[in-house]
Amino acid sequence: MTVVTKNLTKKFGDLTAVDSLTLSVAEGELFGLVGSDGAGKTTTLRMLTGVMDPTDGEASILGCPSTDLTAVQGEIGYMSQRFGLYPDLTVAENIRFYADLFGVPADERTTRTERLLIFSGMKPFTQRQAGRLSGGMKQKLGLCCALIHKPKLLLLDEPTNGVDPVSRRDFWRILHDLRSEGVTIIVATAYLDEAERCDRVGLLHHGKLLACDTPGLLTNGGAISLEELVIAAISPPDGPPSPSTPLREHPASGVEQPSAVSLDNLTKRFGTFTAVNGISLTVPKGRIFGFLGPNGAGKSTTIRMMCGILPPTSGKGSVAGFGIAKEPEKIKENIGYMSQRFSLYEDLTVEENIAFYAGVYRLSGIRRQERTEWVIEMAGLTGRRNSRAGELSGGWRQRLALGCAILHEPPIIFLDEPTSGVDPLSRRKFWELIYSLAGGGVTVFVTTHYMDEAEYCDQLALIYRGELIAVGTPEELKRERAKGELLPSLEDVFIELIEERDQQSS
Repeated sequence: MTVVTKNLTKKFGDLTAVDSLTLSVAEGELFGLVGSDGAGKTTTLRMLTGVMDPTDGEASILGCPSTDLTAVQGEIGYMSQRFGLYPDLTVAENIRFYADLFGVPADERTTRTERLLIFSGMKPFTQRQAGRLSGGMKQKLGLCCALIHKPKLLLLDEPTNGVDPVSRRDFWRILHDLRSEGVTIIVATAYLDEAERCDRVGLLHHGKLLACDTPGLLTNGGAISLEELVIAAISPPDGPPSPSTPLREHPASGVEQPSAVSLDNLTKRFGTFTAVNGISLTVPKGRIFGFLGPNGAGKSTTIRMMCGILPPTSGKGSVAGFGIAKEPEKIKENIGYMSQRFSLYEDLTVEENIAFYAGVYRLSGIRRQERTEWVIEMAGLTGRRNSRAGELSGGWRQRLALGCAILHEPPIIFLDEPTSGVDPLSRRKFWELIYSLAGGGVTVFVTTHYMDEAEYCDQLALIYRGELIAVGTPEELKRERAKGELLPSLEDVFIELIEERDQQSS
């Protein structure tokens, strides 16, 4: 066995992060770890890499105790959630640094670097500094650096968070290639479709291993989905059952509504590089509009222009009735914006974060008090008012960040990959909140790499290389790509459109 743990335990004061974990992972096995936010996945991986010593129990890694891995350190690869990139080095220089660090031979280095750059779509950006990459592109560069050498054991902590479906597919192809070469892989993931590709899956919750088996046996041969299994396991026993999907009927596409967002030939250039090229679209009020696209496609640049943060090079547009080019400050007063990093101050408490945003939005008196109580109740943080934001699990931080973004009750909210990395139950609850807001007339503009979430949107737009290549309802987009009566999945549609555009370009 490559990895064997026996009663592995880690405590932080009174908190037991990992509780008597016993499991084994065979040589050449692809093992998935799934679970709720704060379940102990990251702590487990850190103990297996020797970064963190256990409080109790033991672990054997490649035949060595986890407390002394000196003899096998070069045989272990590890990619943490915050992989260490050097922002002042270029993409190529970062990869070269890690190749030097792992002692990759020159002939193998060239081949592996080329393959990784192609799979990740990073080849055109080899001379760009890492600090100037988008969040998703940094994640992909981290993957390249982690995979530049071929270890005997590879540990990956949510490696594809923020990575688009095309790159996720290619990444998993590489993982299966490594597995076929005998590499043992343990991967923690928030994407349950990824977990289904593993040989076995372990479900962690509150530090305990609740289940461990093949995806087929866990789901009773597909009788239930892995997502339903995980949600049932991590849901509070006294809580109401969550519906299998958020409940909402999509508005009829033919019904005319006043526009909340209108873009006409919107373009943004940085020197000779065109990040957004002539985008035109309209988003009616009260709709949930999904904005999809690969990493580096121009999604964030478009959103920054719509939020009044970045002036367009040419074209025009309006948000909440205010011009993007001439009235950016008015736009900022009438929108809510939630970034991928949740925009919270981790050293401030829940109430202090809300108070800070209340000051930014100039809320005072009774309204400030009422909105504060609403956010705390909406986020489920009644008993955690004085907890620091950095101590909260991903799902709670996510809902707190949403509350802070809509504290002033804006008519339009922009959500940039708001559910990246949070567990399935938190994602589902978050979308129930989004549906509630849209039901009250709020327009929601959301980017996501979860294709099941894209299904929840009223309308979708797909951007690639700065251009819109598809717009329509989820149903319309799938029917346009259907072969016969069987409709493809949105992920299949996404990948097909991207590959089709690449073929046209080449």
